[in-house]
Order: sequence, then C-alpha cells, then structure tokens
Amino acid sequence: MRQWTSRRPGRTGIARACPGFRIILPAILIVFGCQASSAAPLNFLVWESGVSPEVVKSWTDMTGIDINQIIFDSGDRRDLMVANVNAPIDLAVIDSAHVQAFGERGLLLDQSRFPLPPEEQSEGRWRAMCGRYGVPYSWGNTGIVYRADRLKVPPSSWGDLLKPAPALVGHIAMPDDQEELLAAALNYLGRPMNSGDPQDLRRAFDLLRAQAPAVLIYGLPVTAQQERSVHDLIDIGLGGTGDEKTLNMTTDQTQPWRFVTPREGVMVWVDCLAVLSRTSRPDLAEKFIRFLVRPDNAVRDAIFLHQPTPNPRAEAMLPRAVRDDPQIYPPQSYPIIYRKPVPTDSLALRRRILGALIAIHDAQ
Repeated sequence: MRQWTSRRPGRTGIARACPGFRIILPAILIVFGCQASSAAPLNFLVWESGVSPEVVKSWTDMTGIDINQIIFDSGDRRDLMVANVNAPIDLAVIDSAHVQAFGERGLLLDQSRFPLPPEEQSEGRWRAMCGRYGVPYSWGNTGIVYRADRLKVPPSSWGDLLKPAPALVGHIAMPDDQEELLAAALNYLGRPMNSGDPQDLRRAFDLLRAQAPAVLIYGLPVTAQQERSVHDLIDIGLGGTGDEKTLNMTTDQTQPWRFVTPREGVMVWVDCLAVLSRTSRPDLAEKFIRFLVRPDNAVRDAIFLHQPTPNPRAEAMLPRAVRDDPQIYPPQSYPIIYRKPVPTDSLALRRRILGALIAIHDAQ
C-alpha cells in the first residue's frame, strides 16, 4: 500500500498480527489492511509489541475495523513520523514530554472535545502530564535490562552499565536515541535528565564516549535482539519497563531477561494516546482510544505490556502478583524524576553527541 521509514537502516524482522497485519523490512515499514474487513483500517503509530493482540482483536470483532500497527523503535523516529504530514497516521502513542509541543504545532487534536466518562479517566497526575492533547495509556520508567543467566551479580546502578565490567565488553546494547542515552548519563551524574546546560552535556558525553568501546550495538535492545549478527550476544542494555517481556519473547524458553530500576532514581515516562489532526476519521480514532482505556481493556494491556496502568480502576483489578512485581512497579524508596521536555536550544548539541558516539563506535 504505502511505505514509511520507521527504523534505522539495518533493522530487520517480520511481524504478522492480523488484524493489523504489518511487515517490517530494512528501513521500510509496509502496512497492509486485512482483507476480511470492508472498512478502511485505522493506522496506529505504536511501539513494538505496544498493544495487546487480544485487545486489538476484540476491537475488530466489535467494529469490523482493522488496526494497522505502524511500528517505531525510538522516540526520534516516532517524532519524524508524527511531523511528516504525508504519513497516513490516525493516532499515535506519544510520550508526555513531546505531546504538548506537537499539539501546539497543530499536529494533534485537542482531547477536550472527546470527554471521557469517570471510569475511563486516569489518575490526575497522569492526565496533567498528557495535557490537552493526549490520553494517558501506560507509564513506566527507564532502567536496565539484563540476562539473569549470564550476570552473576544483578546491576543496581547506572554505573554498572555506563562503566561496565570487562566481562560485559562487547555485550552491551544502547539505544540510538539522544534523549534516552543522555537521560541515563545525566541521572548517573546527578544532573537533570533533560538538562540543556552545555557543561552537563559535555560531562555526559565524556561518560558515554568512555563506554562506547564496550558497546556491541547502538539500538534499542528489543530491536537489536532481532538482528541475527548480535541476537545471542547482548547481555545488558538500556531499556524501559516491559522491555524484558518483549526480549523474553524473542529468546529461548528459559526467559532469562530481567528489568531493574537503577538506585539513582525512577525516571518516569508516561505514554499518551493522541489523535493526529490530519486524520480523516477523528471520531473513529477517538472511539478506539476510549476502547483502549476502558478498565477491562486497560487491565489486559497492562498485563501484556508488563507496564503499570494509569487508570486506578484498572489497577485495582490487576492480579496481586503484577502489582507487587518490582520489574513493573518501581521501588517506592527510590527518588522519582518525571520526564520533562528537553530545551529546544540544546537539541543540536544533543544530536551531535549521538552522531559522535555512533561514529566512534562504527570506526572501531
């Protein structure tokens, strides 16, 4: 049908999940609607494994409308897709640090035109973070994913990843996303993770540059894991809540991957559901959002994603084992840091830092 870049060149993989059939090829995402439905599908920009197949199937069974999942694997690439007015996207998952800016640029619809009933509303703090242009979908924090079968001592600090032991050299995956990379380094250095201070960013760069020779690949671990050349070589990486489940889905039956929150702090992110202003079917897109945040579906998504739900009614319905899992709900004793927008005047330096790190790595 149409082709859109959503992955860094070199990423490969095939995913079939009809309704919402999609094929991912190197640097190109080709989206197909299932033949069973006569109505045009909704195009949903979402993380890899970012929505429960059960929930999507229930929606299609109820409405007869398929969901085409357009997959992105980094915030930078998602932002390019949202900003590309020619990309046929109806709704998207956008983190709270970016949703307001996109809305102010006229790319998103004001969600106040679609009021939710009380039972579908999230806790007040999450609604405030998604603001006028988004509906809270899930939340979690940035941390470390690692193979428990290969690391004798579990990581507990960003230092275990950013200043790795010799045994980890050549077994590290770091995202090729300037916000995620710098957030971890700045947090370890005790600086704000969205700092625009050039001095802070230089110190963070020095830390990441020293780590670069030990890095196997710059790419989100859940995506890098799908590359044959590095599939079984990654032992540790920077990830987010729920990534360990996705990694275990692509590993053997032992499910060795774990997620841990570094003791330096809980770097909280909130993913918001947003309707793009260029959609030709805003009412239908909003109907799908309301379906996703319905408490029963929010529970199914939280369990599938391995992420907390922002809906208090859905949270009360979760199994005790989920609510008590430290891989899902971070330790309450750790300091909490909410993700905030990065100063725009620091973006050029941040992007140069990412480019320099990848160049250093590729030159090895």
